[in-house]
Amino acid sequence: MKKIFLSISLISFFVITALPQSFSSIEFLCDTCDRDISFRFESTSFLKNNEYFNDFSKGYTGIGFFAKPTIEYYLTKNTKATAGIYLLKYSGIDNFTQTIPIFSIQHKLTKNLELVFGSIYGALNHQIEEPVFRFDRYYQNNVEYGVQLLYNSSIIESDLWLNWEKFIFTSSPYQEEFVFGNNTQLKVYQSNKLNIYLPIQLLISHKGGQIDSSPDPVASIVNGMTGINLNYKINKTNKLGFEPLIFIYQGWGLPDSGINSQAFKSGKALYFKINYKNKNFDSMLGYWSSDKFIAPRGEYLFQSVSDWNNTFSQDKRKLITAKIEIMKSVSKSVKLILKADAYYDVMNLDFAHSVGLYFVINESFFISNVKVKK
Repeated sequence: MKKIFLSISLISFFVITALPQSFSSIEFLCDTCDRDISFRFESTSFLKNNEYFNDFSKGYTGIGFFAKPTIEYYLTKNTKATAGIYLLKYSGIDNFTQTIPIFSIQHKLTKNLELVFGSIYGALNHQIEEPVFRFDRYYQNNVEYGVQLLYNSSIIESDLWLNWEKFIFTSSPYQEEFVFGNNTQLKVYQSNKLNIYLPIQLLISHKGGQIDSSPDPVASIVNGMTGINLNYKINKTNKLGFEPLIFIYQGWGLPDSGINSQAFKSGKALYFKINYKNKNFDSMLGYWSSDKFIAPRGEYLFQSVSDWNNTFSQDKRKLITAKIEIMKSVSKSVKLILKADAYYDVMNLDFAHSVGLYFVINESFFISNVKVKK
């Protein structure tokens, strides 16, 4: 199984479609920051209200904040070490829900390729499509640990990562769990008005291990996506886009029943999206049609199974989706974002919607430059 994962990673890495960039925090290395020490403060205050009343997902409200204060030190201009802490606090709970140490090493391997080890750029930084990676993981599962390769050139942008979610020791009573992912965007055609991109996305969720004592069967779920991304520049600030996308779901080694089983072992979907965006406004209208599609980390409303009732499933799904995002830049490093999402289930005549308000901070302060004695 691990050889298969390695083969897929090498193929897919060299062959990110735009989800909202507002929440991205990827920082490439600074070429002039040799021996620099900086303090970075990342934080998001959030209010997300999901009004869902259906068999696939129940609504809830998430309100609170997360903060990630870190110290960054450039050992060389090509290598940066980051250390700090991640804190997640929900309103109405006295204590922090998550307190996670942060440590990472980021190194420039070549002009266009950077390696991240430890706490990687996770969650919405991966820019995986919503049916495969739900937005709420931004504040519910923000921290990811593992290894990541970031590639950025005039033709290819790629994010290849391994997020190790559960580590096992000898005789651990549970399975190891990890996620392998890749988001690559190939720039097929570029002009002053029209840009054409080929997106390729892959997410593999794996449960297994050899040294644990768990009786649960080894199982993996593969989600993939590709299609065409057309962007037409109306003028300097306004863009119009069209995205016909194909999604696939495939189960590997899924048992027929019990732990790690699924209602369906393979599936597919089509998603057609039209979007309009300018500097501070982003809107999208889409149509989703799927057959036996399952993505364990995707938005529940797109799935053929329920997130709260494991006896319920529906093979075919048809949704009309609409999204609006309004952003106000308070400063270069501070943003106020309002998001509204709507999902209309054509087959079940059900309307679900959510509204979110976010105050996003990503500020870096230079402290000092260290003089090293030779």
